Amino acid sequence: MTSPAAERSPGGAEERTPGGAGERSPGGAERRSAGGAEEPPGPGLHLRRRWQRVALDVLICLVAAAGSGFVLYGSDPWTIALGVLACAGLLVRRRWPWVSLVLALPGFWWGGTFLPVMVALFTLGVQRTRRWETTIGVAAAALVYLVSMDAWDYLTFLTETVVYAALYTAVPALLGAFLRARRLLAAQLVELREAQGLERRQAAQVALARERAVLAREMHDVVSHQVSLIAVQAGALQMASPDEQAREVARTIRGLSVTTLDELRSMVEVLRAAGGHRRELAPQPTLADVDRLVADSGIDVTCRLDLPATLSPSQQRAVYRTVQEGLTNARKHSTGAAVAVTGLVDAGQVVLHVDAGAATLPLLDLPSAHHGLTGLGERAELLGGTVTSETHDDGSHRLTLRFPA
Repeated sequence: MTSPAAERSPGGAEERTPGGAGERSPGGAERRSAGGAEEPPGPGLHLRRRWQRVALDVLICLVAAAGSGFVLYGSDPWTIALGVLACAGLLVRRRWPWVSLVLALPGFWWGGTFLPVMVALFTLGVQRTRRWETTIGVAAAALVYLVSMDAWDYLTFLTETVVYAALYTAVPALLGAFLRARRLLAAQLVELREAQGLERRQAAQVALARERAVLAREMHDVVSHQVSLIAVQAGALQMASPDEQAREVARTIRGLSVTTLDELRSMVEVLRAAGGHRRELAPQPTLADVDRLVADSGIDVTCRLDLPATLSPSQQRAVYRTVQEGLTNARKHSTGAAVAVTGLVDAGQVVLHVDAGAATLPLLDLPSAHHGLTGLGERAELLGGTVTSETHDDGSHRLTLRFPA
């Protein structure tokens, strides 16, 4: 049987509409959004719930009237009037359960209308958190029943009378109290699950912050140290070498090392900021930075980019990183070959090609885990595009980026 009584929130306070009726979702739990916060119901939902409660109250009143009519059939008009009053009192049981109980007691005494008293006591058990209130209601109803049955004049049947009194009064109240406790427990279990989920997320964040701190420390202590040594050695070569071409190569190596150190410091700052105050990222590359990237690469590159400056920052970063990855692959797999970078808008698609010819010098033995292509694929997927890498029979390579303009 669905409880017609007002519910309470997990904190114990009743949720009420402006009219004072208890409010909860049909399942007995508060409506919550996906993030776990309480979601305030709209006016349409309030109105629908109110009509559902009114319809349920009317139905219960009619059922009680039908049952009482069967019991009161053939009774005098005064007794029938008391039965009608007891059934009508059920219409206000949500807001004033004590009023419903008081109105049902006279009919319970003279006419034997059991259903209104049982429903009123059930409502009292569901709504009231103070046990003494429910106990007083049960005791009053049981006393009325015992007096109406002249229990003191028929001591032989006293035990049977007490059992019936408990059946009509204590059992409905206990059932209501049990239902209320069950719903409160269900709400507490929901809160417990949410708290456990929050605790797991916090633990994961702490573990992630520790991993990021370890990674930042290793990047600073190991990678930065090695790149600093490269920059120092390149600077020394630039100053000491008598060959102009060697000095130019050393200058390029030193410039790239310094740029790498700056980017490493920015990444270390970002990693160490995890779980702390939000810090701004270093300035991100745009289309305007592609020319400098090509110039500092130390490779024979022909760059023809006919792309609009209105591309979003994420799109411009994707173009920059694709050119960067293409130049890196050219150093590894097409040593000494010329590279052509072309970009244009074709049929509403941004198309970027990085073509590297066949290697003319011995290939450099450089480590590779293909993480660069994986990262480019993720960037392109976020933009709704694709990245493809092709190797031709003559040893040349092509890296292609496509995404909607």
